[in-house]
Amino acid sequence: MKAEYEKEADRTAALVEIWREVLSPQDLDENSDLFEAGGTSMQVLEIVGRVSEVMDVDVRLRQIFEHTTPKSLSVFLGASQLKSRR
Repeated sequence: MKAEYEKEADRTAALVEIWREVLSPQDLDENSDLFEAGGTSMQVLEIVGRVSEVMDVDVRLRQIFEHTTPKSLSVFLGASQLKSRR
């Protein structure tokens, strides 16, 4: 993960921007659910690609389906990062 995304607030903000880019509505926030906002399976694939490109993190499709808000995914990525450092 790129150093600028090590803090949860920075990760969450980046993920909100990715959600907005992919899903289009600009009123999305950290608690906006991907599927409640109209997200499709194709958009999940796009989010996976954007997260990898922007944040240099490999995210699996399953993880997006399990963590459907930017905040939830951010917390998950932070916990995963801590585990990988041990």
